[in-house]
Amino acid sequence: MFEHVVLRRAEGGSPVTAGQVAEALLYYQKVQLVIDRGTLFQLVKQVGIKCLRQLLQRPELSSVYCEETLGTHSTSVGVTQFYNYVAVSFTGDQNKRLNSPEERLAFELERQGIPRKAAREFSKWSSLHIPNRTYSGNHFLKGGIVTAARRDLSDAEFVREAIQQAIAALTPGYRSNEDLQFDLLDTEQGYCAFSNIDFSAINSHRAKMTPPMEAITVAHLLTNILEARADLAMASHYAGDFVTSSVASSIIRVRYAELLRRSQLNSESRQQFVDVLLPNAPSLCEAIDSGERSIEDFFRLLDKGDRFRNWLGAANPDENLVHAYIRDIAAEPWTQGIAVKSIRYALTTALGLAGLGIGVVSGIADTFVIDKLLSGWRPNHFVDKNLLPFVRGH
Repeated sequence: MFEHVVLRRAEGGSPVTAGQVAEALLYYQKVQLVIDRGTLFQLVKQVGIKCLRQLLQRPELSSVYCEETLGTHSTSVGVTQFYNYVAVSFTGDQNKRLNSPEERLAFELERQGIPRKAAREFSKWSSLHIPNRTYSGNHFLKGGIVTAARRDLSDAEFVREAIQQAIAALTPGYRSNEDLQFDLLDTEQGYCAFSNIDFSAINSHRAKMTPPMEAITVAHLLTNILEARADLAMASHYAGDFVTSSVASSIIRVRYAELLRRSQLNSESRQQFVDVLLPNAPSLCEAIDSGERSIEDFFRLLDKGDRFRNWLGAANPDENLVHAYIRDIAAEPWTQGIAVKSIRYALTTALGLAGLGIGVVSGIADTFVIDKLLSGWRPNHFVDKNLLPFVRGH
């Protein structure tokens, strides 16, 4: 069920955090981490260079480093704006040109406050163990992701729907024009956009949100189409679930709703599992990102979680995860299992949809507690003895 997941950006479109990597490592058999500059700096800031190296050496984690940044470049010719998709990378500053990825990575780490010796050692190690890939090359997609995204812009109907979905995701509560118009003219200088989008009203609405959101532009909207193409390319290349922003997700659904179905089902199933079986406790991601738990603490937890991850991987993808959990701990004695009220709560949540009355569900819980007395490892061994104390801080 939870076999393989690709992490490139966090769900909000921000760089991936240490907590999000940890949560993926605990639940999935294999995690593919695509490290861009933003994620690199985020992880270095959170866990430090030494622990980052330990994290990247975990056998459950594979990673690649992409030093290119995807974006939309805009230029003005008179009063007309032209837009082009680009993949740019840092090559140095006015005083020094950096000719290799290893040199550039060491330089970037030093600028983040890492001592020169440690930055160079990590950069050398990374060049030997972490593949360096480009979005503009053929590795992820023949012809490159930027070229594929440009082809997407040739489909006028898709572009209009994608822009409408992006506005809705970026501006919750704002009612956009139902007759939204957005057309692109492909010229030698780039794409010229013609639309009836009221950016003033949209950005006024975003400014009043909590917290206030930055203004969006045509370039911003076009970049979301590019990012959606990048996420799609990664998911296809690595053949796994993938985490993406709500904006990119809404754009991908315009054409590829089925591709998101498995990822969404797994995400919803995992969230329900946490809500039911770890009530009133912070998530694993929150525990780490808040600093309540360190990445070293998490490594110790992960080392104890092999059986739990194997159990998740073997779960039927069409079965409710909470239901599978309750069924598989049915052999656990009451004296070693979770409390009666927790079982009743979980059963009510997982089985109530079947139309059983509360009395029937409670009766099942009582029978469950009294009669199921087999032995052997059960998933609640890990949840009760390791995961729950970890996220609760004791």
